[in-house]
Amino acid sequence: MKIGRYQILDEIGRGAMGIVYRAHDPNLDIIVALKVLRKDRLSSEPFVRRFMAEARVLGRLDHPEIVRVFNVDRDGDDVYIAMEFVQGEPLNEVMKKQGYPREMIADFGVRMAEALDCAHKKGVIHRDVKPSNILSVPGGRLKITDFGIAHIEDPSRAEETQVGEILGTPAYMSPEQVLGRPVDGRSDLFSLGIILYEMAAGTRPFQGQGLNAIFNAITNEVPPPVHAANPEISRELSAVIMKCLGKLPEARYADCGELAAAIRSAVAVASSEPAPPGRSGTAGKFGSAARGAARFPVWARVLAGCVVALCLLALFWGRSAPPTGQAPVSSGATAPQATPQNTPQAAAQVAPRQAPSRLKAESSPSGATLRVDGVALGITPQTVSLAPGKHEVVLILANYEPWEAQVELEKDKETPVLATLAAQGK
Repeated sequence: MKIGRYQILDEIGRGAMGIVYRAHDPNLDIIVALKVLRKDRLSSEPFVRRFMAEARVLGRLDHPEIVRVFNVDRDGDDVYIAMEFVQGEPLNEVMKKQGYPREMIADFGVRMAEALDCAHKKGVIHRDVKPSNILSVPGGRLKITDFGIAHIEDPSRAEETQVGEILGTPAYMSPEQVLGRPVDGRSDLFSLGIILYEMAAGTRPFQGQGLNAIFNAITNEVPPPVHAANPEISRELSAVIMKCLGKLPEARYADCGELAAAIRSAVAVASSEPAPPGRSGTAGKFGSAARGAARFPVWARVLAGCVVALCLLALFWGRSAPPTGQAPVSSGATAPQATPQNTPQAAAQVAPRQAPSRLKAESSPSGATLRVDGVALGITPQTVSLAPGKHEVVLILANYEPWEAQVELEKDKETPVLATLAAQGK
C-alpha cells in the first residue's frame, strides 16, 4: 500500500483527527511517521485547513524535543504529513512503572517548558499537552508529539474552532479550555503543571467520577500542595508547580520561558540549604549532606557525635531490659517488627494530639496505596489512627482509577471504608 511516494509498513496509532503509519520514504531512504487525515474529516474543510496548518507550523519549529516535519501533501483523497519517526515510550506508560526523584522532575519541567516556549514563540499552542503526547526516547531524550489540535495564532485567519467545541484531553485541560474561553501559551503551561504535579505527588491534582466532576475540579478546586503529598519535593519546587495551576491565566507564569527560569531558581535555592528533617540526604543537584556538615567546625561535630553515641547507648540499654512483669523474648522467638507503613504511628503527621479515631480501609482488589490528607499511610487492607473529623481519603493502585472520598471519623470509633476500584479504561 502506498500513499503518495511513501510505502506503508504498518499502523502505529490512531487519534481524533488521523491515523499514523510507519512508512518508508524512498527519496530520503528513511522511516517516517505518516499522519493521514481521517476520511470522515475530509468533508469538513475547517478540519482539513487545521490539519495542514499543523504541518506548516511544525515545519518551522526547530527544537530537539519537538518532532520534526519533513513534508505535507495531498494524494487524491489522502491528506498527510510526513514526520520524524521516533521510537519511544509514551510518558503515561513510563509513569506507571517508575517514580521520579525531584532532580528528574525539575529537569523534565525545564526541558518541556523550553520546548513549549519555542513553539509558542512561533505562534503555535499545543492545547493537548498530556503524558501520552510526550515520548521518552532511549538515551534520556524527550519528544513532544501531536500538535494536531494546535491553535495557530494568525490574525489574518478566522478561528477554525467551532463555538462550543472543546479540544484537548479532559484530565489535563486548563480552566479556560473547559469554559470555552480563548487560550494562549499559559494554557499549555497549566497542562504541564498537572503533569509535574502527577509526577511529584503520584496522583493527578484534579480528579472525579465522570467528565463533569473532573471539569468542576479543574475550575473550582485547589489541590493540596505538592510537598504535603511528597516531602521529598522542596517547598520551592512545590510552589513553582502550584503556581502553574492558578485558575486564572494571569495567576500563572507569564510564559513557559519564565516557568523554566523559576524551576532553575527553585533548584538553586534548595541546593543551597541542607535537606530538612524527614527528607533524603542524598547528594545531588538539590543539595548535599556533606555541604551542610561542612558548615560546622570539627570540634562541634566531634562533640555532636559523642552526644549521639551516648543517646544510642541509652536507647539500646533501655530496649535490652523488658518492662516490669514482662518476660523477655526467648532466643528461639522472633519479635514482631513494626513498619512505618502498617502502624498507626505512620499517621502522626496527619493526626494531631486528640483522642484518636480509627480508619479501617479495604479495597477490592487489595494492595492499594492509602493516602490520607495527602500523606501515604500504607497498603490496603490497613487500619490507622487519626484525629476525629473530616479527612480526604485516596486509594491508588496501578492500572486502576484512583478512588477518593471525604470521610468523617467519630471520636474513639473505628470507621470502615470499603472501596471497589474500577479498572482504567472501563
